[in-house]
Amino acid sequence: DGKNINSFNTNNKNEVITPTYKPYFLIFFGSYFIIQLLLPIRHWFIKDTVLWTEEGHRLSWRMMLRTKSGVQHFTVIDKATNKKEKIKLTHYLTPKQIQAMVAKPDLIWQFAKHLKKEYAKKGKDIAVYVDGYISVNGNAYAPLIDKNVDLASVKWCFVKHNEWLLPSSKK
Repeated sequence: DGKNINSFNTNNKNEVITPTYKPYFLIFFGSYFIIQLLLPIRHWFIKDTVLWTEEGHRLSWRMMLRTKSGVQHFTVIDKATNKKEKIKLTHYLTPKQIQAMVAKPDLIWQFAKHLKKEYAKKGKDIAVYVDGYISVNGNAYAPLIDKNVDLASVKWCFVKHNEWLLPSSKK
C-alpha cells in the first residue's frame, strides 16, 4: 500500500510551482502602479496652468498652494423661443456649493448639465451660457470660460485641455 500512495505523489521538492493566478496578479498590480504614477503628473501634459484650469489637479501630488475665488452668471436660452433667463444660483445650490462651484470649471460644467436636465423635465430644450471671472491667489479677476459656448452641449475631457476654457493671463 505504501508504494501505491507514494507513486501518486508528484511533488518534487526541487520543483517550483508557479500559481496560475500570477499573470492576472501582475497585470492588475502593474496597471495599478502605472496609474498611480501617471495620474499625479498628468497636468504637465495638459495645456495651460493647472492653477487656472484645474485640469489634472485632482488626484495629483499637488497641495492646496493657491486660493481661488470667482463669480459666474448663468444664462439659459430656450432654443424654441430664444427666451433668455438669468439663473439665480441660490435657487439650486447652498452658499457652500456656490462658493466651491464658481471657481472650478468641472463643477461649472456639471451645473450647466444639471440645468439642462431640469429644463428637459419641463419639456424645454435649452442652451446654457456662463459669463464670469475668477481670481487666483488674489490676482486680478479674468474670464475663465468662453461665454459664447453652450456648456450644456459640450463634453468634459478628463485627460486633455477643454477648449472652452480660456487661457490664463499668467503662465
